[in-house]
Amino acid sequence: MAVLAIHQPDARSGARLGAALSGAHRFVSFDTWARLMEGLSSGGLEGALLDADHPNRTDALARIRLLRATFPDLALVGFTERTVPGEYFDLGQSGLEAFVAEADGPLTTRNAVDEALAVRRGRVVSRLLQPYLPPPGPRAIGWTLSHSGTAARVDDLAHALGFSLYALRGILHERALPAPSVLMLWGRLLAAAGRLYGDGRKVEETAFALGYASAPSLARALRAHTGLTPRQVAQTRFSRILAMLVESVRETDQPPVFEEPVIPPTCSAPTPIGS
Repeated sequence: MAVLAIHQPDARSGARLGAALSGAHRFVSFDTWARLMEGLSSGGLEGALLDADHPNRTDALARIRLLRATFPDLALVGFTERTVPGEYFDLGQSGLEAFVAEADGPLTTRNAVDEALAVRRGRVVSRLLQPYLPPPGPRAIGWTLSHSGTAARVDDLAHALGFSLYALRGILHERALPAPSVLMLWGRLLAAAGRLYGDGRKVEETAFALGYASAPSLARALRAHTGLTPRQVAQTRFSRILAMLVESVRETDQPPVFEEPVIPPTCSAPTPIGS
């Protein structure tokens, strides 16, 4: 399971968040901002759920932007007691990947966290692939992973990269990179690997979340592109699955070597600090 920090000075709100994530992710609670920063600096955390109202909206958002600048790869999810967090919809300005409100149930909260983790993993993958694939390969693969849980289409990928779909197909072909439709599939398979290996999810749940009709459909796609069953994927480091996909399009016998894990090992997570 991914390990997340929760900064929620209100013990009752913190307990609700913890209950919503129970069974889906592990969490470490911090009761002050200083202790949160100390815990994040120690490593081992993939994301943080942050009180976007404490001590007030302006100060909270300023702190969140500082957190984004300090830990650019962290998945950040804001939490507000407002029924509908309409004031916070500009996630780009806030530095957050997602927002959840007090009225949101466990499923909505978990989905928001899952989407934020996908965005975070997409950022890391894009950076790690830069030495191994020509542009726009790394950015494209990172984008497809980040948007794997949505109804994104190849046209959306092309638009995000600044190309028409026709032009994107041409440049990918010219640089011996997979077609847009294959890259979209890679994004879903990497997301599946993250959920199976990093988050400990079941195959059926993972398949449904990523738009597959059934668990066997996901299993066939994984085997076709990695040679592994879902059970084997769940036991294989995410970076190895990434390397398998990249090796299939590189004209070299030297496999990519990633110096940092995309998903931190859970044993490196910090212990709670504070009450």
